[in-house]
Amino acid sequence: MSDQPAPPKPHLPYDELHAAIGEDPAARRELAGLRANLEGPAPDAVRVRGHVDALRGVRDVEARIANWWDDPETQRWVMFVTDAGL
Repeated sequence: MSDQPAPPKPHLPYDELHAAIGEDPAARRELAGLRANLEGPAPDAVRVRGHVDALRGVRDVEARIANWWDDPETQRWVMFVTDAGL
């Protein structure tokens, strides 16, 4: 475990993503799962990645979720969660 303090949880642009998804029920479930995982007490980086990968397959969400996922702050948090075994 690192001696570094935990980076802040990355801000998920939930409202923007939710609006872009529209009425796609599968994509809405993936977004809800991503949000729940991020906000839960023990985030799982593998599950977060799974939700992100699924959302990348949604045409109107692809670029938005990729930008969020590829942000250095998001990646720093994912690395911390992975290294910490949370």
